[in-house]
Amino acid sequence: MDPRASLDNLNRAWRLTETGQHAAVVELLGPSLSADVDASPTLALLYGIAQGRLGRHSEGERWVDTAIRRSLERGDRTIEARALNVRGVIALEAGRVNEAELYLKRALTEAERVGDHGTIGRCSNNLGAVASLRGDFDQAVGLHMLAVAAFERAGLRRGVAEAHHNIAIAYRQGGELTRAREAIDRAIQEAREAGDLALGAQAMAGRAEIRLLAGDVEVARREVAGALTRHRELGDVVGEAEDMRILAGVQEAQNDLPGAERTLRDVIARAEEQGRPLLAAWAERDLAYLLRRLGDLIEARALVVRAAARFQQLGATSELRKLDAGFPAVVGR
Repeated sequence: MDPRASLDNLNRAWRLTETGQHAAVVELLGPSLSADVDASPTLALLYGIAQGRLGRHSEGERWVDTAIRRSLERGDRTIEARALNVRGVIALEAGRVNEAELYLKRALTEAERVGDHGTIGRCSNNLGAVASLRGDFDQAVGLHMLAVAAFERAGLRRGVAEAHHNIAIAYRQGGELTRAREAIDRAIQEAREAGDLALGAQAMAGRAEIRLLAGDVEVARREVAGALTRHRELGDVVGEAEDMRILAGVQEAQNDLPGAERTLRDVIARAEEQGRPLLAAWAERDLAYLLRRLGDLIEARALVVRAAARFQQLGATSELRKLDAGFPAVVGR
């Protein structure tokens, strides 16, 4: 491909990535894999991000590793830091938390060395997600706030939106719903102004979950339905699976128990196919509570054991404590 066409592909791929259109990135860059993507660390990184976001972790890791290797060969420490961060994110989504933390800390060190505030923000944000997973919500919020400051300094509204979305998750998991609602409202506003359709839909689903916990079921139903429609339009299968777990909660709250059961079984299958153990564990936990309500104690206990094993492997201590409180005879150690 001639240099002008290659530059055009790079610019288009950046725009698509920044607006969450990951399926479109794969479609754009796929035909040129043997040439441009393998030769360019930036294109390889964008392709790896897209594959990872679509749930294809092995393929995502392959291309991010290509980006790391090419950036080292060229001495491009900025792309190296960004690629190390993405490698950490993919490891985190695949449930390899300790590996993820190592990559993220390496990425943060390199980003600080070159003064890349955008990547500093991404690394801090993702390390906050690790802290949240481990149940240290105060540390998580602190890291996410550091990310907000770095993103604002870099002028990255999309990053600001992501950080506020993660702040909302930490507050929600810590039971502070008012603060969670304030943070998620800010995330939706920032995502809208950044033009990131996928992130906007993800934040909308997050607000639906907060509304559901607060008992505002009908509004939660409308918001998660809107998020689901948008993710399907974008071909964002990961976002779609996350939305469906929240939808199942709405269905159960509206007493559509058979519908909630079908949805949760679908989520578990999708999470396993996408290699996302945390989502699978959440859905197994939710299905266990539902089946206990329906009187199927045998399968409910089996699901609790599976979910507990996943939470244990992930180091998700707060989730394990909650599961223990709900099924003490099964989880108790």
